[in-house]
This record gives sequence, C-alpha cells and structure tokens, in this order.
Amino acid sequence: MRIGALTDVGRVRKINEDSFRIFESEEYSYGIVADGMGGHQAGEVASAMAVDEISAYIDEHLSGELDRFQAMEVIRQGFLSANRKIYEFSCENERVMGMGTTATLCMLRGGYIIFAHVGDSRAYMIGDTISQITRDHSYVQELVKLGQITPEQAKHHPRRNIITRAMGVEKTVKVDTGVKPYNGERLLLCSDGLVDEIEDSELFDAARDGDPDECVRRLVNTANERGGNDNITAVIMEGEMTDA
Repeated sequence: MRIGALTDVGRVRKINEDSFRIFESEEYSYGIVADGMGGHQAGEVASAMAVDEISAYIDEHLSGELDRFQAMEVIRQGFLSANRKIYEFSCENERVMGMGTTATLCMLRGGYIIFAHVGDSRAYMIGDTISQITRDHSYVQELVKLGQITPEQAKHHPRRNIITRAMGVEKTVKVDTGVKPYNGERLLLCSDGLVDEIEDSELFDAARDGDPDECVRRLVNTANERGGNDNITAVIMEGEMTDA
C-alpha cells in the first residue's frame, strides 16, 4: 500500500472540523474522511467520534472469514453504531447539541473496493480517468437528480454546501454502500473544502502520479491558494493490482 493523507484548517476557519483515519494491514486497508458541522468545536467532536467509532467497530467485527458483502455490512453497521453514539452524546451535552458530520470510507480488501458514505465528502477512483464513487447527499445534488440544474451549475450554486444527510443528527441514518472490483487504481477521499476549490479534471492531474504524500500536499496547497474557504482534507490510497 502507498498512502498519503493531510488535513488543513484552510485560510478562513479558525478550527479544523475535519478528521481522517487511515489503517493498513495484510488483510485490508482503509481510509475515512469526516467533515464535522455544528460550530463551537462541536463539528470537531463529531468528526473525531465518527472516525474513532467506525474504526473501532471494524476492528472488533471484521474477520477474514467474511466475504466482501458481509464485510460491507460490517462497515455499514459501524456507521450506524457511530451515528447512534454521536447522536446520544449530542443529546447529553448541551455545548455540542445538534452537531453532525459527514463520513466517507473506502476499504481495499481481496481485490475489491468496499465503500460506505454519508454526506458530501467524496471518494474518487483514479485510473485512466477520474470517476466519483460516492454521490453527494446535498441540496444541489437533489436538484441535479430532478433535472432542475446541471452538474456544472451545481458547482457554483449558492446553496451547494447544504447537505441532506449527516451522521449524528438523528437516531438513525441511511448509509450508502457498495462494492467495486479493484485493479490498482488510486483512491482519493476528500472533504468539500477540496472539491469546492478544484475541478475534477485538476484533481485527476494532481493525484494520478507521484508519491501520495506529495500529491495530497499539492492538492491542499492549491485549495489554499484559491482561497482556502473551508477546512481541507485529502487521502490518497494505492494498492497492488489484484485479480478480483
């Protein structure tokens, strides 16, 4: 595995409410990116809880005997467990009441990508082209789905940062999951602070080649040069090509 990861507060915010986690073993590797919301450090708490709780659940419940779809269900249950704990913590602590977070995970295991997703942080697959694995749970994405605006218009819509699904806001949450064959592509996980500043074609050019650590630094620096209006997090993972 080759992995690079970096998070940055940006140039406008005073607190970094993004969190990430990377894990590598002989059986599987994964990355998680979470983008918290709530202010007054509440978002910081929510995103940290998400990556901690999801990782702990996977560590306890994922075994080598499970097939890829059973592993996907373990990850989904990890998201549900984290959601419940964030929600309960929020209800019990007034200073963080109403906090929430996005969470996006990609795991490489047995020749497959297993992913899970809530919110508008993103996962991309980068090979000969770049393709978005996840679908944003956002107001503008719903407008695109309904045909009311184009994807290009969504990138500059004044309400593009309003999300329609988040971890910890309610007792339960719907988690998008999926499995894709893996053939040595690079995976990019990132918060919206990156994609709001950089077009997909530029993500492709910056992330497809070179050392992953250098690539994530390049991406974060570019987002900051263009304003750094939000926290910025990027994780790049690349494994060996395997037969799925």
